[in-house]
Amino acid sequence: MHALNLFVLVPILISYALAAQTNVTIPDIPQCAVNCTDIVLLPSGCQVTNLRDCLCPSVELQRNFSMCLLTNCSMTAQVETYTILQNVTCKGVPYPSRSPELIRDVIIITAVTFPVIIMRFISRSLVSNKIGLDDCAVVLAALIMIPMAIIPILNSTRGFGTHFWNVPVQNQEGLRKLYYISQVLYMFVTGLVKLSILLLYLRIFLNKSFRLAVHIVMACIIAQTVANCLAISFQCTPVDSYWDNSIKGTCIHSLGFVYSAAGLSILQDFVIMFLPVLELKALKLDLRKKFALGFMFALGSFACITSMIRLKYIVTYGTSMDITYDNVDVIIWSVLETFTAMICTSLMCFRPLLVRLIPAVFETHRSMTTSIPTPNAPQSWSNLVSTSRFANRLRPENHGIELDSVDEESNSGGSKDIRVQTTWLTETTTGDEPEKGSQEKFGGIAEVHADGHRSKTNL
Repeated sequence: MHALNLFVLVPILISYALAAQTNVTIPDIPQCAVNCTDIVLLPSGCQVTNLRDCLCPSVELQRNFSMCLLTNCSMTAQVETYTILQNVTCKGVPYPSRSPELIRDVIIITAVTFPVIIMRFISRSLVSNKIGLDDCAVVLAALIMIPMAIIPILNSTRGFGTHFWNVPVQNQEGLRKLYYISQVLYMFVTGLVKLSILLLYLRIFLNKSFRLAVHIVMACIIAQTVANCLAISFQCTPVDSYWDNSIKGTCIHSLGFVYSAAGLSILQDFVIMFLPVLELKALKLDLRKKFALGFMFALGSFACITSMIRLKYIVTYGTSMDITYDNVDVIIWSVLETFTAMICTSLMCFRPLLVRLIPAVFETHRSMTTSIPTPNAPQSWSNLVSTSRFANRLRPENHGIELDSVDEESNSGGSKDIRVQTTWLTETTTGDEPEKGSQEKFGGIAEVHADGHRSKTNL
């Protein structure tokens, strides 16, 4: 991570050439830069009298020259020669920049993500006005994502996206500070998005075994998020040596840490994706509707695809000397990963809208049974879900995922009574003959007691 120190390597451009082409005198040019001119430039055929034409346009020569300076010059000497290179020798010479690409990509993904988040809450408002913990996690993550979008854009205007020898000396410390902050924000947002999905599971599924599994996964994610944030915050000792090159410090091996954190994050995505599989499998729905529901729940973890793509670019993290240019892909894919995860998480709550727009695919109540389980029946993760609260939450008359009801069984501790909210259909009869067409629906609570008898309470 200290590779950012290489900002200062930079073009310590030159030696005799500067003296010949400008008002800079030989004593103004550090002796180590003069030595690097002899070591790097002259053997390549670049004459000191023609540095503007041979050195300034060549990425390879500038990289080799800067590496020589890093090895042989003090930080002060590097800054001095770098300043001469930028402001005198190579002033006005065009150089490659990926800054516009970074700015464009961040703006596009931001312009897509935040409207989707807003639509999530509009969709939820069709179901309930209550704010759940999953909504709170999404709001907090969205607030943190604002500086996550601003920092790359701001850094791009200050030199990030260009080769480190083209970064203005006065911007180098500020770049490193913002880069440091963005790493911590990335870890926070990643953890919050995963937690929001798990909190949504707890809001929908009631089975105790399933909820226990969700709580265990949540504990692991919280522990890893805290550990990652602490590791990044204290990656260098002292901490301010990360952005202040005048302070000598030691830093952890960044590449190993980044690989382990990324690998665990991808594993968590797959666990979250497959957690509801057993619950959905036991629902008495046709295959198409099961697939539709499964797709909705899996959406939240589809960001693992961007995580795996990001893994490809992490190889340059902490190893490249030219991090302001080579790490552009790491920054882009880190932003894409977190913002895509937020989009997918929000899409999970779009079902109320989809039920209205495509009822043939997303309605589930027609093929769902309302049979009441007996106390001795084996209980899978889905037995209670398919006949109780989850079934009601999926009905179109409730517009989707929410129904504010109380499941007494989930709070009854060791009681063997099972309370199921359902809908009863009654018929008005005269004598032994039913009166056709005279039907009334009303809500009720059906209770199955431990002694086997049933009772019904009208609502």
